Amino acid sequence: MVKKHPQQILIRSCLLFTLVGCLLVLGLASWAWSSSWEPQQVIKKYLKDHYPWAEIEILDVSAEIHSSQEPPVKIYLLRGPLGKSVFSFVFKSGEKAVVQAQIRALDWVVTSRRPLMKSQIIQKEDVYLDLMDVRVMPKDALTHLEKAWGKTVSRSVGANMPIIESTLGDIPLIKKGQRITLVASAPGFKITAIGEAKQDGLPGQQIRVVNLSSRRDIRGIPLDENNVKVEF
Repeated sequence: MVKKHPQQILIRSCLLFTLVGCLLVLGLASWAWSSSWEPQQVIKKYLKDHYPWAEIEILDVSAEIHSSQEPPVKIYLLRGPLGKSVFSFVFKSGEKAVVQAQIRALDWVVTSRRPLMKSQIIQKEDVYLDLMDVRVMPKDALTHLEKAWGKTVSRSVGANMPIIESTLGDIPLIKKGQRITLVASAPGFKITAIGEAKQDGLPGQQIRVVNLSSRRDIRGIPLDENNVKVEF
């Protein structure tokens, strides 16, 4: 049996105590960090306070901050806020820290539940709300269901596609080719004639019509689903 020298035992004991001490310090630092605040939560609150997104995902946070440091009193956005973003944390002591993170934001968008044909009127069951990455969301995508209900689409829309405001229209009172009553009136008299709409007509919108008796093209404004106000 090899007898160990007392000095070797002492050195090993010192190394063991040093290792245990380091582990304890790291453990206490980790506990202090997790029990106080997290850079990820600070960034999330900052983004929620400044941007109207429904959900925010924060990944790959990189920061050099002492575990004993109090939460920052100010936050500045240096780059971003989407994708690879950079923030500056300013602490009460005046110290600053640069924090990097990968940011992804999602927001609600009105989405087609099934294919929609051109000129189809959107019913409540045709659309639903879905979360979409804001970086790929069309600029004028609808975010409220009620703004789509009862509207017509100016072009075909596939299933599970965002509904774009610029492709929507109101339901016309008068449809192209429809037989209508042309109405001309003034104080004390009223004249009517049978006509035909040469284009779809919305409330208050002037459209082309033809007087079927005279075959004369004139312009008029829809009053309701069957009558168009004209001047003879």
